[in-house]
Amino acid sequence: MKKIFIFLTSVFMLSAFFSCNRGASSSSEFREFEIKCKDGKVRSGGIYIPKGTKANDKLPVIYMADGLVFKESAFKSMIDSMIDLKDISPVVIACSYENKKTVPGYDLAFRNAEYIEVLAKNDNTLAKLFENHYDYFINEFIPYIEKNAPVSASADDRTFFGTSNSADFGITLSLRNQGLINEYWCFSPVFSDISEYGLLESQTTYRICWGSKEEAGMDDYFPNLIKDIRKRGGKVNTWVYDGGHDRGWWKFWFSEELIRKYPYQQ
Repeated sequence: MKKIFIFLTSVFMLSAFFSCNRGASSSSEFREFEIKCKDGKVRSGGIYIPKGTKANDKLPVIYMADGLVFKESAFKSMIDSMIDLKDISPVVIACSYENKKTVPGYDLAFRNAEYIEVLAKNDNTLAKLFENHYDYFINEFIPYIEKNAPVSASADDRTFFGTSNSADFGITLSLRNQGLINEYWCFSPVFSDISEYGLLESQTTYRICWGSKEEAGMDDYFPNLIKDIRKRGGKVNTWVYDGGHDRGWWKFWFSEELIRKYPYQQ
């Protein structure tokens, strides 16, 4: 009963913000929510709405997997500052929270099983976890955001952001559901295998970076992945930073990508 109450309360608070705030908002908002999914699970997330937003706006949106990082690494204050300083134009951030708990009977987290398609290829349990999350992301999470937030539904105005295993999920998503999102920011993907996929039939841009101090044995992996994506028709922009597999670098490059993608417009 408590879980149902929390779900209804979060939906009410979110709906109230958008229905009552007819004029421009005077401050940014970060509202959390829960969705009772078709598979019976309750999944959580959050929406960042920049200040100055009106109820009838159709802002560009970044769909962030591993969205707990938004709360845990102070993304809100960073983005607020960038908007205040006119480094960037307003953008909505839709966060899908990852499940860090361990899958019963496995030595891996739900987050890994739900993001890494290659793990699902020879295991029915992991396949079900991956497919349920994939279905949630495209058929429940994105539609929920579009219904409850002032965002554009155009693929050109959607961006995906993921790091590490959620970056792998983004690469899979781009190949399996072409035309849904036109630009993918995939930082340090570490477990992608796209050998079974064919050509991309829609224009898709990738922004992929990794650190020079990533785990040993990754030197060939990243260039080969880039080559495979380009073979399929993807437009890939890459860079290597002087660091490792860590959130600090990913947050920095996220801010740089915000400036590139969403420069301030008078």
